[in-house]
Amino acid sequence: MKHILGISRSTVYSPNSTDRDSAIFTAVTSRLERMGHDVSIINEDLFFAVDLSDFDLVFSMARGHDVLNKLAHFEHEHPGRVINSAIVLSQNTRADIAKTLQANNIAMPHVAIASPNELLKTPQSYPIWLKRADACAQKADDICYIDNEYSYHDALNGFVSKGIDMVIAEEHLAGDLIKFYGIQGTDFFYITYPTENKTFSKFGLEATNDAIKHYNFELSKFKETADNAARCLGIVVYGGDAVVGNDGKCRIIDFNDWPSFAPCRKEAAKAIAYKINNIILTLHDISK
Repeated sequence: MKHILGISRSTVYSPNSTDRDSAIFTAVTSRLERMGHDVSIINEDLFFAVDLSDFDLVFSMARGHDVLNKLAHFEHEHPGRVINSAIVLSQNTRADIAKTLQANNIAMPHVAIASPNELLKTPQSYPIWLKRADACAQKADDICYIDNEYSYHDALNGFVSKGIDMVIAEEHLAGDLIKFYGIQGTDFFYITYPTENKTFSKFGLEATNDAIKHYNFELSKFKETADNAARCLGIVVYGGDAVVGNDGKCRIIDFNDWPSFAPCRKEAAKAIAYKINNIILTLHDISK
């Protein structure tokens, strides 16, 4: 039996998703306990009261910079014992993720990353998406669908007023929008069509995408792409969004650490718990 710490996500980083994020966290915790592990849990808002030296491994949904920095310090001393890696998450903004995917030839839309003021001087072809580049979306206007010049300037000025100094301008892709969920290095992989299945939407932005045509694509090939993206980023528990074009090509438009897995929670919790257990067994073998 190992002593494991689970850190749940602050409501600040769960916009309109507090219950869903809590549900997957609770499901993973229950699975690990049923596997015989001693699990302590705490919300990231209270994390600084914890002595990490008491734990063999940490699984974390935290996204706060201070929490990630403290976890990263623990991880530097105990490599491989924080899932998802706090070192990776603390060093990678949305802009860094986009650059890493580009550098590793992961299929994705064209993106430009620059300050709002620089983008204000740059002509665009519409429609496009504007996204804050420093962190995950916390409010509806952190991601904007733009289909004209007036909206483009208005949104960029809004980013300036919020003190956001880097923005991603991303090409809008035509095709079928899919959400995907995976645990890197396992057989688990799940996709859904959110607009067709009426699954939960944080901000309702999926309504801007095309009606679903069910373009043919190779699921196993796309799983390889998503797992490869996760490996390149150093993320184990992941999810995101992609668009399937009429050519059958899947392009990733968003990649996230530890989503809520709402449409596949039971199966995901089982896979995550087994992945954590296997990591513990590997660490035990290494320490022998």
